[in-house]
This record gives sequence, structure tokens and C-alpha cells, in this order.
Amino acid sequence: MKEEIDIINHLLSVEKNAAVLIDNAVKEADSRTSKARNDAAALYKTEYDQCIAAMEKEYEKTVDDVKAKHQQEFEQFKSELNKQPDNYEAFNSLMDKLLLKD
Repeated sequence: MKEEIDIINHLLSVEKNAAVLIDNAVKEADSRTSKARNDAAALYKTEYDQCIAAMEKEYEKTVDDVKAKHQQEFEQFKSELNKQPDNYEAFNSLMDKLLLKD
């Protein structure tokens, strides 16, 4: 009988040790999963920020290029407009024709 009690106590001790090992394994898995999740989130944020910075830089360059092109075209238009001779007689004649439709 004593031998059977010793065997049962030993089995209970093994089961207790197994439960502690399983509990420790679950805690370690949770810890590793949490760390991996945090590492992945940090990596994602870093790469996301780099991507956004590159896109913003490209956007600003595009805007600056368009502004420069617009300014250049506007200056060219003004130059061509200034080259045109003033023809007040034709202008006044046109205005008379449009405004004094008889």
C-alpha cells in the first residue's frame, strides 16, 4: 500500500512539474509573440515613415517643377504679349461695332 501511495505521489509530482513547464512555456510563447508583434509594428512604422517621407519629397519636387514651368510659360506669354503692337484704332473700331450695334 505504501508503495502505491509513493507511486501516486510521484505521479502527482510529475503532473505538477508538467503543469509548471506548460505554464512557463505559455508565458514564454506569449512573451515571444508580444515581442515579435512589437518588433513588426516598429519595423512597419519605420518603413511607413520612410515611404511617406519619400512620397512627400517627390510631391514637393513635382509641385516645385510645375510652379517653375508655369512661371516660365507665364513669362513667355507676357513677353509675346508685349511684342504685339498696340493697335488702338482697330480696338476702338471693334468696341464701336460690338457696343453700338445699329
